Amino acid sequence: MILVDTSVIVAWLDKSHPHHKACVNAMLRCAERESLAISSVTFAELAAGGRTREAVEEDLRDFEKVPLDLDAAWRAGIAFRQYRRKDSNDPVLPDFFIRAQAAVLNLPHLTNDRRRLKSFPDVDFKFVD
Repeated sequence: MILVDTSVIVAWLDKSHPHHKACVNAMLRCAERESLAISSVTFAELAAGGRTREAVEEDLRDFEKVPLDLDAAWRAGIAFRQYRRKDSNDPVLPDFFIRAQAAVLNLPHLTNDRRRLKSFPDVDFKFVD
């Protein structure tokens, strides 16, 4: 199973997104080898972006769903705290939640965001080309 980042899902859903084609291709390559999964955090981010629950459930019907658990939430909080103090780009906590899930569950993580990776040296990151 490969955990797909919200940034990849957003580009995949939006045909006018500049990274749409690259994200589609990356997801197809990953799906040839393993099932694709999304985090419960992705549901929250898509809701925050204005999508309806029905639309999100329909769009993501073929993905396995991974709920955020306490171990991943804790690991995300620790990693976020490290960057929050030093990074002027104001990192967002949902990015850390999903990466922490990948770490705790030992899942590869497909993303197009190469920032703030050092807190997760144990994650097998797959990047969109």
